[in-house]
Amino acid sequence: MPDNPPIAPEPPPPAKAKKRRRGLWLLELAIFIGIFWVVRALMAPNIPAEFAAHPLPAITAPTVNGGTATIAADGKPTLIVFWATWCGVCHVELPWLNNLAKTEQIFTIALQSGSADEVRAYLAQNQLNHLTVINDPDGQIARQFGVGVTPTLFFLGPDGRIAMAETGITSPWGIRLRLWWLGFF
Repeated sequence: MPDNPPIAPEPPPPAKAKKRRRGLWLLELAIFIGIFWVVRALMAPNIPAEFAAHPLPAITAPTVNGGTATIAADGKPTLIVFWATWCGVCHVELPWLNNLAKTEQIFTIALQSGSADEVRAYLAQNQLNHLTVINDPDGQIARQFGVGVTPTLFFLGPDGRIAMAETGITSPWGIRLRLWWLGFF
């Protein structure tokens, strides 16, 4: 009996192969996005129970420019950002926040970044002139909020309750979308 070589299956037509590859690519992308959001959710800070259940008590503190700022419920969505001059991610985010501060209510808290003069010099050097900045040189305010890393963002609804919190880098459109969402509902 002669040895017959095995018959190789016909390769799929190119259109089927492209469709299969596209499907696998979309599946991999969906898995990546899912893992990304799970990790982001796990990294998000715990919102202190008293701040989630009740409006944030008014916080009045001196700003690095010599005035005072009061963080309180005033019927508008508000963003509170803890950042530091030594934080690499903050160097990327602060210009976005500076731009957003022209139209949105944003308060920033410089965490363990030195004296008010040092923070003011950092702001001037980086042309961050639209931010309302409270200095927290010893981390006292950060401890009240349970902040352990920078940047940490707290989104307050119009009622003054902390509705969302996250750490790490985010985008200007992501911030704007969250503030819009809080103001819309």
